[in-house]
Amino acid sequence: MPAVEIDSPGQYSKALAVLTEVGGTFHGVGQEKITLLVTETQYRALVAAGIVKKDGAKERSRGKKKAQRDGAA
Repeated sequence: MPAVEIDSPGQYSKALAVLTEVGGTFHGVGQEKITLLVTETQYRALVAAGIVKKDGAKERSRGKKKAQRDGAA
């Protein structure tokens, strides 16, 4: 689930308009620096609308990482 950082109130308003049009659910996190957790489809719509850059999303890891084995056969 991509996380999109919002830099200004104007960008936030535009993002909400696009997300409302696309549909689905999203989650906002933070107070001073707002981050929106969106689906892949919603993220693509935000990029297409020019609200965020393609590199603007950070993938959030879910779950634990598996440890690699040394000398696995």
